[in-house]
Amino acid sequence: MISIFVRNKIKKMDSNTLWTVIIALLPGILVALISYGLIDKFLKSDTMRREIEVRKINNSQIIPQRLAAYERMALFLERIKPTGLTRRVSPQSTAKNYEAILIQTVQGEWEHNLSQQIYVNPDSWKLIYSAKNATQNFIRQCAADLGEDATAEQLQEYIITKSISENAPSNDALLKLQVDIQGNL
Repeated sequence: MISIFVRNKIKKMDSNTLWTVIIALLPGILVALISYGLIDKFLKSDTMRREIEVRKINNSQIIPQRLAAYERMALFLERIKPTGLTRRVSPQSTAKNYEAILIQTVQGEWEHNLSQQIYVNPDSWKLIYSAKNATQNFIRQCAADLGEDATAEQLQEYIITKSISENAPSNDALLKLQVDIQGNL
């Protein structure tokens, strides 16, 4: 019913009146479109500015923690190198006992640094975990090579000698940490 009324009114309007209405509405429509565009652009830039501020705040708090985590993991990898480990842990009684003490020392260092995985790249963390396990297995293998009759001093000497001739399991993980730090931070 209303549409019929509107159609009849439009039919009764001549072309001059129609153009007058269009010309009268055009500036209002243009102002509305330009206002919408400006307000939208302003809101988007304001949102982006706030996101950048939040990122800056997060980075200023997280980056030092990440650096500290990488430092701690580098220290962990240095501390579990067989040569350094055997020099820090004095040989006691039998090779079997010394083997257990060395493995427990590595495990204790690991447990002390577990929380650092939050800040370390997951691929690097896997490599660190593998280095820890490889070091423990290296110690076990050295003890097995010597046999049960060996003394702790003999095991210490054998671990040092063998680790000097072989690449320490933690070297690759240390290299990965260095690459992470230089590439991402």
